[in-house]
Amino acid sequence: MTWWSVLLAVALLVIAAVFNAVETVLTRISDSKADALADDGVAGGDDLVIVLEDRERGIVATKLVGTSATVVAVGMLAAGAAQVWNVGGVVATVAVCVVLVVVIGTLAPKVTAVRSVERLAGPSARIVRRLLGFAPFGALVSLARLVARPFVIGAEQRAREVPSEEELVALADAAVEADVLDDSEGEMIQSLVDFGDTLVREAMVPRPDVLAVGVDTTIEDAIDALVERGVSRMPTFGDDIDDIRGIVHIKDLFARVRRGRGDHFVSIAHRTPFFVPETKRAAELLGELKSAPHSMVVVVDEYGGTAGIVTLEDLIEEILGEIVDEFDLDEAPLLEPLQPGEWRVHGRIPVDEFNQLTGAALPDEDWDTLGGLIFDSLGAIPRVGETVAVGGFAFTVEEVDGRRITRVLVVAGAERVEDVGVGR
Repeated sequence: MTWWSVLLAVALLVIAAVFNAVETVLTRISDSKADALADDGVAGGDDLVIVLEDRERGIVATKLVGTSATVVAVGMLAAGAAQVWNVGGVVATVAVCVVLVVVIGTLAPKVTAVRSVERLAGPSARIVRRLLGFAPFGALVSLARLVARPFVIGAEQRAREVPSEEELVALADAAVEADVLDDSEGEMIQSLVDFGDTLVREAMVPRPDVLAVGVDTTIEDAIDALVERGVSRMPTFGDDIDDIRGIVHIKDLFARVRRGRGDHFVSIAHRTPFFVPETKRAAELLGELKSAPHSMVVVVDEYGGTAGIVTLEDLIEEILGEIVDEFDLDEAPLLEPLQPGEWRVHGRIPVDEFNQLTGAALPDEDWDTLGGLIFDSLGAIPRVGETVAVGGFAFTVEEVDGRRITRVLVVAGAERVEDVGVGR
């Protein structure tokens, strides 16, 4: 066994590794993603679209080259070992070759390809297209695919039937542009995709906005509070808002009033509360509420205190958008357009919702609301008239309620506070 034969065998193993990676890319990449890469002008994007027109043929080509290179390399090393060592040496050589083939020639390139499908897609398509352009090899592939067809069809279908979230959104956008879907339908698909990553704390009514009464409140007073706010249910608490004892519904309260118990404590009508952590997935909670008799849920923070409440309507609004009924008409909107590039917003508007409505790209790192972003940027309790500039927008605090920011004037196109002529 010469060093040249060893080097040739190693080269063949490298070729096998490359084509195993290429095969993985062709199996994983979807047609829609290939079209997107080609539209973006990615190198090899056009080759990728052409190769995927007959994905099965490309996969057979990569399997043919990779498997052939592996077999020849192992055979060369085994034959060379037989010339130098006894049977034990040959067995040991083959065992080492198998390990190298499995780890270096198969697992490593496939794992690398899975992690970098988009980056490797263009170069992989170029390799395959040039191979298939060689007539004798193309004829050999046509023959081999008759045998391999049952195995590659399953891989091809899996690649096409399991698109990623980004691909689903891209498909929805393309359908909207082609007038296959309405704008509202495209937005709903985007909301559904986003909903999978939404936490309960992003959909809840925060603690300062929660309407709640003590357990020693009379039923008549509780009804007055519900009617004044325009809601049908609320929590009841013992010592304070962190001590939630139950949930009362206005129908249960009216039923007690009809029986002459309007002066009784509201605690006789409350129902057992349902608690969830603020880090729970909203989609998971929605599934639970579909089968559980809870229409209002108490959200608790990591310390066990009350962070807010969330209702079935709040969760549905994360998908469908704001649902306005006759009791919501008097509420100020979270965002009010004033003129081009200028808005008046409530401090509790979610940052991602503000970004979606205005086209901004504000960060939502350690906060969920615009008020939280302003708090973090100022580094202090805001005062009326203070302004901060973030991400090309100027935010001027117009109204505060205690330590809460309730109204903010937003002006686009401001990189610094001085750009809007308002200082802290």
